[in-house]
Amino acid sequence: MTLALSLNSAWAETNPEISIAGGPVTLRDNIRQYLTIADEKCSSPLWRLQSLLGEADQEIDLAAQAVGYYQLTFTTKLTQNNNCWQLHIDLTPGEAVKISDLRVLVNGDGEDDAIFQQLAQTPNIKVGDTLNHGRYESLKNRILTMASSRGYYDGHFEVAKILVNTGNNTAAIDLIYTTGRRYRFGEIRISHNILSEDFLRRYLNISRGDYYDTDKLLELKNLYNASNYFNVATASPDIQNITNYEVPIDVVLEERKRRAYSYGAGIATDTGPRLLLGFEDRYVNDSGHSIKADLSDSKIKTNALLSYNIPLQQPSYEFLKFYTGYDREEIDISDSRKKTLGTSYTYYQNNHWLHTYAIDIENEASRVNDDDFKYTHLLIPSVTFSRTQTDGQPYPLAGWRLLGKLSGSPKTLGSDLSFLQFYAQAKYIYSLPVGRLLLRTELGTTKTDDIDQLPVSKRYFAGGDASVRGYAYKSLGPADSAGNIIGGNNLLVSSIEYDYLILPKWALATFYDVGNAADNLNLKPRHSAGIGVRWISPIGPVRVDIAHAFDDDKGWGIHLTMGPDL
Repeated sequence: MTLALSLNSAWAETNPEISIAGGPVTLRDNIRQYLTIADEKCSSPLWRLQSLLGEADQEIDLAAQAVGYYQLTFTTKLTQNNNCWQLHIDLTPGEAVKISDLRVLVNGDGEDDAIFQQLAQTPNIKVGDTLNHGRYESLKNRILTMASSRGYYDGHFEVAKILVNTGNNTAAIDLIYTTGRRYRFGEIRISHNILSEDFLRRYLNISRGDYYDTDKLLELKNLYNASNYFNVATASPDIQNITNYEVPIDVVLEERKRRAYSYGAGIATDTGPRLLLGFEDRYVNDSGHSIKADLSDSKIKTNALLSYNIPLQQPSYEFLKFYTGYDREEIDISDSRKKTLGTSYTYYQNNHWLHTYAIDIENEASRVNDDDFKYTHLLIPSVTFSRTQTDGQPYPLAGWRLLGKLSGSPKTLGSDLSFLQFYAQAKYIYSLPVGRLLLRTELGTTKTDDIDQLPVSKRYFAGGDASVRGYAYKSLGPADSAGNIIGGNNLLVSSIEYDYLILPKWALATFYDVGNAADNLNLKPRHSAGIGVRWISPIGPVRVDIAHAFDDDKGWGIHLTMGPDL
């Protein structure tokens, strides 16, 4: 190793410069991080720089050994130009030390723990790798963290060493960890001010005597936080009072306000401006029953729903709902006013599918075009399956949503007519190297002896913001002899869309839509394409689309929508 020092003066520079040549990037970067002199300013006196340069020799050696280079030689040159200092380091790294032997063993109760078995089999270090002390320490920390999270509080390393043979540039890693006995959950204490103890314990995913697992505590905390009853929920071990290999657990629940009111506004091309009002009583009684009321009102649509919700034995995953609602839709081609009274049972399965079984009584007055109102009374059992998978971002780069619903109304149960209906919806978002692809499809079919007797709310139409853009809302479908759209019993709509971010909160899009509604399999699809712009708001994209309808001389349409992509 040689050392050269030269000092010159000229005009001022703002920052010191350290240049390192030779060896791989990993080595150069690690040396740069080790150097104490790197923290010095241009104004540092010469005597201090010379002192730190002496320390740099040992720092360079240690930095090199940390990433497996034990045969390193180097030269350093400190200069001063433009009233600031510069340091240049030339490296000759020599041959890197390779791992020749690796042993990772876990003894004690943890020997049979699948988590430790997987770690021992795939420790992210393997024979033939260049020795890296950082990765070795990371592996040790993974073992310690895993032991603590799994309740092995008496665990310790029997052996933890690296033997380096500088003669042949090899290293042997030897890690033996003894877990000791695995602790279990002890008494579970719940601190709360609302709801009954019996109801709150239905959320528990652990029992006294179960093996300790911090993942279970995190899951329990999330279950309480997602329940809508609490602002903050914590589930933590009482380490100070462990007895008989049992860890007491303290659950602390901070309640939300009992009643909540909400209001808002929205706009879409299909419905125009709309007013949104909401009310919620989150805990009517100490069994967690709740009441919720929502109203959405616009010029052409009114939706009102009042529901009473009862959480069941597994309150995070199943609940019973009783509800009543009123729906009005009045557009150029149809008019519908529907009253609903119903009950549903919803169950969220471990495979993340949401199942809803419902029975609705519907009384609807509806008409198409200038026909007289027809009044129908229907009893409709239904089953709905749905699942959504997303990365949770307002602008998701990957995800999908599936929904399928089967419903019907048999005359034998007192309905005015019989029908069987199936509806399905699928959405898929796929990330591309530049931008993303959005796919959407909608499918519906109805079996009935007399489509003319089917109320408007049960008929299929196409066209509009969320259907075939470029066509007006519900302007596509079977028509009567005068050419007036009356709706049909089959529906098929598909869309492909590509968009990409041009700014952090703005994206451009292009799309192609196709579909129609019909009384048979001859759908006579209508086509449209267009461009759009998206603003990525906290609640999801706000979309403005300009679409051209290729059929029926419909020309161009503008569509404004907002809300999540999935």
